[in-house]
Amino acid sequence: MPAFSERFRVRKRFDLLTNKERRAIHDAALRVMETTGVRIHSKAARGDLERAGAVVDDKAVVRFPRDVVEGLRQKAPRTITLAGRTKAFDLPMDGSHFYTTTDGCGIAVWDATSGTRRTSVLEDIRRTAVIGDWLPYLSIYEPMVVAHDVPPAAHVLMGMRVAMGSTQKHILSESTTNAVEARTEAELAAAVVGSPEELRKRHYVSAMLCPMSPLAIDGAAGDAALVWAENHVPVHITGMAEAGISGPASLAGDLVVNHAETLAAVCMIEAHAPGAPAIYGSCLSMMDPYTGAYMAGSPESDLLAAGSIEMGKFCGLPISVGGMGPSAKIPGVEASIENALWAMTCAQYGAEVINGIGEPAGSTLLSYEQMLVDHEIARMIVRISRGFEVTKDALSVDLIGRTGIGGMYLAQRETLEHVRASFLPMLWDGDPFETWLRKGGKDPMAVAREKVAWILKTHEPEPLPRDAEARMDRVVAGFVKR
Repeated sequence: MPAFSERFRVRKRFDLLTNKERRAIHDAALRVMETTGVRIHSKAARGDLERAGAVVDDKAVVRFPRDVVEGLRQKAPRTITLAGRTKAFDLPMDGSHFYTTTDGCGIAVWDATSGTRRTSVLEDIRRTAVIGDWLPYLSIYEPMVVAHDVPPAAHVLMGMRVAMGSTQKHILSESTTNAVEARTEAELAAAVVGSPEELRKRHYVSAMLCPMSPLAIDGAAGDAALVWAENHVPVHITGMAEAGISGPASLAGDLVVNHAETLAAVCMIEAHAPGAPAIYGSCLSMMDPYTGAYMAGSPESDLLAAGSIEMGKFCGLPISVGGMGPSAKIPGVEASIENALWAMTCAQYGAEVINGIGEPAGSTLLSYEQMLVDHEIARMIVRISRGFEVTKDALSVDLIGRTGIGGMYLAQRETLEHVRASFLPMLWDGDPFETWLRKGGKDPMAVAREKVAWILKTHEPEPLPRDAEARMDRVVAGFVKR
């Protein structure tokens, strides 16, 4: 049976920018880093960078000579593997795959029956992790909501603990806020893979660092990133410069801000732990020209994602970008259209990981139904991006000759072989209208709701070993008592 990662393998991607344009953005970002600088609030990170040759002033602004940037970014690995709980779920980031993750900023859950929001709880993380474990084209699970029914200081750790016990897939932590949390999450992950040394070899968890656009990196989040680097936990550097608000309104200018922030974070990581994995990413957006609001999934946001991918390719780093998580306020048609165009753009231009399945309203609202619809979108995008073969057998000259003019291909053996490999939708079918009505006339959201219930009723994720469970429970208990 092919490896799990093989179902996400895709063919050649396209380029949005020329090499000259990529170089222009890179050179502009280097000028910004050297003259304007980046304010880095982490004292430890500033010390590392100063020892590496950067210039630090008394206002925590770090200025980066060009040779320092180029030297440090060369230390970051070009390819990495995001590991699953077992090797069967490993995901190589080598430029030839297209992976998807859930989203992780949810603060509420959509109740489709009442058409209202409800408060998110820890059980929502368990349920979505179980669903994510079952969904064949969801690559990575990220705890999807803030659990409001646990101590606020422990919600990130408790969500990670539940996720690790509910899916065998790679785990991405988005909401870590300080070094203590990061260190404790690394302890949880080490309990799963066996030891801290094994965690450095097998990247079972990855984490997210979001710069504070424009041109700043938070101190506590920066300290957390240093802990991740020490443990060789891959860091998705996810800039969020909003064109017109926290970045220039020109798309190229917004990319310059993002590139400068991303390179500063890469330098910070490599100065602290040379060879630690860093992932080039972003979730850039264009402001609403009337209100200044965040407009994820707009055409300009799609182009910014593609531009960020281009700069990741220019740097030769693994690439992870926001490719779903639309501005649509509720699940449904708008959310699906925005996600489909955004994700397809990312796939075509070379994203390796896109973040955001299942959470419209700017990644703040968990929808179980949208989670399945977005998964269906991802399946279709992977199928399109895989392309098709042009071989002697595929050209079918002999078959066309045997079938002849006016013949029928339905009864041919080759037809059966190829149809078996074709895409079959999970949430809709090709029945005639009358047949669809007799079957209940259900729209995809209704089918998705039924599918969610079926998955939760029938799917039992592979449990963790008891000793790992016990170690993780001790880690969580110790954190809560602090």
